[in-house]
Amino acid sequence: MTPALAQQRIAALRAEVSRHDELYHRRAKPEISDLDYDLLKRELADLEGKFPQFAAKDSPTQRVGDDRVQGFREVAHRERMLSLDNTYTEAEFRAFHVRLARLLGTDDVRYTVEPKIDGLAVSLTYEEGDLVRAVTRGKGDRGDDVTANVLTIRTLPRKLRGAAPKIIEIRGEIYLTQAEFRRINAERAAAGEDLYANPRNLAAGTIKQLDSSEVAQRKLEIVLYGQGYSEPALVSSQTALQKTLKAWGLPVVERYWTVRGIDEAWAAVGELDRLRHEFAYATDGAVVKLDDFGQRHDAGSTDKAPRWAIAYKFKPDTARTRLNGITIQVGKTGILSPVAELEPVLLAGSTIARATLHNEDEIRRKDIRIGDLVEIEKAGEVIPAVLRSIPEERPPGTAEFDLSAAVGGKCPVCGGKIARVEVAAEGEGVAWKCQNYECPAQRAGRLGFFCSRRALAIDGVGGVVAAKLVELGHVEDPPDVYDVPLETLATLNLGSDDEPRVFGAKNAAKVVAAREAARGLPLERWLYALSVPDVGETTARELGRRHRSFAELADSALLRAVLKKADLAGQREWEAPASRRNPPTSEAERARRKELCARLDAEIAELEAGPLAGVPADLGPAVAASALEFFASVPGKRLLAKLRKLGLDPKGTVTAAGVFTGRTFVLTGTLPTLKREEAEQLILAAGGKVSGSVSRKTSYVLAGEEAGSKLEKAKELGVAVIDEAEFRRLAGA
Repeated sequence: MTPALAQQRIAALRAEVSRHDELYHRRAKPEISDLDYDLLKRELADLEGKFPQFAAKDSPTQRVGDDRVQGFREVAHRERMLSLDNTYTEAEFRAFHVRLARLLGTDDVRYTVEPKIDGLAVSLTYEEGDLVRAVTRGKGDRGDDVTANVLTIRTLPRKLRGAAPKIIEIRGEIYLTQAEFRRINAERAAAGEDLYANPRNLAAGTIKQLDSSEVAQRKLEIVLYGQGYSEPALVSSQTALQKTLKAWGLPVVERYWTVRGIDEAWAAVGELDRLRHEFAYATDGAVVKLDDFGQRHDAGSTDKAPRWAIAYKFKPDTARTRLNGITIQVGKTGILSPVAELEPVLLAGSTIARATLHNEDEIRRKDIRIGDLVEIEKAGEVIPAVLRSIPEERPPGTAEFDLSAAVGGKCPVCGGKIARVEVAAEGEGVAWKCQNYECPAQRAGRLGFFCSRRALAIDGVGGVVAAKLVELGHVEDPPDVYDVPLETLATLNLGSDDEPRVFGAKNAAKVVAAREAARGLPLERWLYALSVPDVGETTARELGRRHRSFAELADSALLRAVLKKADLAGQREWEAPASRRNPPTSEAERARRKELCARLDAEIAELEAGPLAGVPADLGPAVAASALEFFASVPGKRLLAKLRKLGLDPKGTVTAAGVFTGRTFVLTGTLPTLKREEAEQLILAAGGKVSGSVSRKTSYVLAGEEAGSKLEKAKELGVAVIDEAEFRRLAGA
């Protein structure tokens, strides 16, 4: 590979790995398996090794995956939390031992072998034996304070038993038991809602909920197995730590092995693999660590992972079966998704008859055809994935799958026109999409999303219930759910005439209570709930903070200013004196363009200082055009009319211009008296904006105790740093 091609591939891999990091760590919605992810990362690391001129400190190979999200206070770890390097083969596992023996000068070492719990890493701080803080790994040096949510875990003691150190950070994993995961999904199935994918994603998503009362409804568990900072140091080995944690009354791994040498370690990994299905939690591998803490210190760490530990990942459960057909499902945005219909096969204790195929491009890339013998994988997922076909056992006469041909060039639900479109925002790349907004499948999908927890939290109206309400004509647009009487909901038949399954009075009453409670939710939640094209959760939040109502948003001066700025910027690019696409033909023409560009720059600056002050870059012309077009469309006008008729008029959080209008704040560290949310509300109420990162456009960094990298960045860029006292003086609070 030439350096030029390597540079292109490295850039593409970094972007792809970073996208998957965002999906896994922050959204808890991974699209690929751990193995596929590790293969991408390994290819990137190999290329960076072969072409060191393209290495970069911010490469995904050099950093810990960042799980921080908005809404939580950041707290610094006293001792960094690192991730683990992974291996999938015995040869790589033994190579780890060889490298470690070389570092230590001996291969006679003790290891501990522990189950790798598939959950979310967390660090607990106990002071004088009392639990004072729980923080996610974040980006290694600091993470999100999730103490309120962790305190809902019933099995976690608030006080350690017996003598305890002055301060200690205890590391572990938050998870959901398989039984609790099945209970939650059973309730969702009974209510006709979509099922959660797997216990890990649900646990990670739950611990990042802003409302701890919601967290308490799901019975999270925790297991503790590691140590960060300790004052004073108490133990000198992992084996001693495990015994100490148990003596303190903390939940620990139910089985671990202390062994000598790599052969015994490998045997313990094999025994764990045989036992792991008996555990209450999902276990996707074995963690092998040096037992002796002194040797750990000698071995050291990289910026990303310790050299003294490794995770051996078990092979996911797979099975082979026949692909009998491919059915097409239509989602809330009209995307057509292929699903494999399989010859039923037993896999990981369940009979599997369906599996996801992602999209048409994925089917073609894997050359999967109807009639093929295929290999399917179930790595904790409710619906497993088709890994590959077995072409050497392919029956004669099979053909490449053509989604458009399979549905006759029409939407399989409404018969409307379909088209290939870019849907990068949904993680699909290019996909087929139904162009009919009134498609019943889209209506049902929009209704289910409208009522989902992240939208209006009208629990019970999703999946089967949403589809039935649309099918029977009770709901045309999502707000129509407010017009469905209690009696109609209670007697709704989710089954068939021969096998009725009534929704029931209890479920109906919950829906009515939840929809009434949703009336008080702010504009941003309602905007997100209505599935406006290109308006995601973050964009909805920004729009909700800058508009008073749907009426103002529908004819938004702000969005028109965004479009005007884009037009001016496009004109400036075309008229630029140095334009390569449209070079000037004379010096006089060059001079005229210079004057024109100066006027355009002034207009753009006026917009940025006025209506667009503090507007983030992701609220760009595509979003602005999409939102304005939607509310000017027939469906959009119909939605607004229904909201008015139902007396639904959610309010934005925008306020009149204040002392912070046009100013952007970044918060870091712990303030003496103000909670992070309180400081943010003061800023927003005074017309300011809160950002998660420091740049040259940042007006102030509000810093408290344990301020970290954001403070350093502010000093580097010359951004003003203020404390709480100065902030209160500026705010007049």
